[in-house]
Amino acid sequence: MEVKEYLKQSSQLGNTGRPQISILDFGSQYSHLIARRVRELHIYCELYSCLVTAEELANHEITAIILSGGPSSVYDPGAPHVSQGVWDLIRERNIPVLGICYGMQELAHSFGGMVSPGLKREYGKAFVTRVEGCDSQLLEGLPSEFQMWMSHGDKLNKIPEGFKPIGTY
Repeated sequence: MEVKEYLKQSSQLGNTGRPQISILDFGSQYSHLIARRVRELHIYCELYSCLVTAEELANHEITAIILSGGPSSVYDPGAPHVSQGVWDLIRERNIPVLGICYGMQELAHSFGGMVSPGLKREYGKAFVTRVEGCDSQLLEGLPSEFQMWMSHGDKLNKIPEGFKPIGTY
């Protein structure tokens, strides 16, 4: 399968051996902000289309993957989804994955959790509370409660088997 021109990445410039966090963009208005925040931590990252192929990702030394948010519902006709090849690559290399908003819903949808439409769309300031007993490195150094911005219409009702929550809002 030939990769469409618009899916080719700047990472094709030959720096494939540099460890990176790969951000798969589902159309979030915050994808570039996520990348900037990762880079502010002095961690190299690349932003990819959520339709990136497993073959493209396999060319890189990926240390983690972030699935961004996006405007779709995982149940919308034509909604973007991570390819099975990318999930297989993640499993084979044991790559940690963080799903944010739609990305979290994509994880749940792909692995047997339950996502459903909310009664209304939510947008604005909210507070994340760390789940009691959570020892995730992702939240290391953060207070037990902190502010975030949310923008979504769907809700995660059931996490997939084998996953564990680290925070609630």
